[in-house]
Amino acid sequence: MHDDDQIEEFMGELYDKFYPQVMEGLELMQRGDVHAGIETLSRPLHTIKGVTGFMGGFEIASGFTHKVESFLKKVQAGDVALDDAVKNAAISSVNMIFQVIEQIRETGSGPQDDMDSVLEQIRNLSEPKDAGGPVLEDGVTLSVVEGTIVAKVAMVRVHLPVQRDLLVEVLEKQSAGVPIVFDFSDVLSVGSGVWEAMEGYAERFPVHVVGMKPFVRGTFHSWGYGAIFSVHASVEAFLGRSSGGGDR
Repeated sequence: MHDDDQIEEFMGELYDKFYPQVMEGLELMQRGDVHAGIETLSRPLHTIKGVTGFMGGFEIASGFTHKVESFLKKVQAGDVALDDAVKNAAISSVNMIFQVIEQIRETGSGPQDDMDSVLEQIRNLSEPKDAGGPVLEDGVTLSVVEGTIVAKVAMVRVHLPVQRDLLVEVLEKQSAGVPIVFDFSDVLSVGSGVWEAMEGYAERFPVHVVGMKPFVRGTFHSWGYGAIFSVHASVEAFLGRSSGGGDR
């Protein structure tokens, strides 16, 4: 069982600290600034997910929050085409997180039917669509520079499963311990599913990312991938050929 003092401490922090941040993000979304709203939401939701995951009895709230986070990542990255239905679903799913936590606190269980309804809605809205543009046969070109493999991503947008798989294929063929640099300097947007698919490989060998444009960089950093991949401004900066330093 969970400790009542721990619950009350968390609930106090939930409404004193995190709720105002969430409301700020939702207000931005309601005014039409969806991407800024999601970036504002990312930090409090990530913390709520983490804390509830360690609180006995509240694990269901952590799992629900994780699924809402994943949906918001897809919206922010452009995986899900933004329209009124998507915006409304994003807002209602975030509000549902607080309802789930409140009901667990009061009854010991979450509002399962309401949760299932929200999750079904965002699942339907997340169905893959051909928003990523054409896939080039040479979507990733490889070269070796000073003992480092450089994978130049030639696709303008990387969202579709077949596009993601081109990058994963490069990683699958990589030898453990050999550094690899993915050059995204020609890419305008990258879906969150791409980073998620690449994440596991960063535990096996060094994976570096360079050349991210502002939209790609914003999504990447707002969801914490900077703690997983090494980030640099360019291939030259990675190799120490310039004083530009990393991508900050």
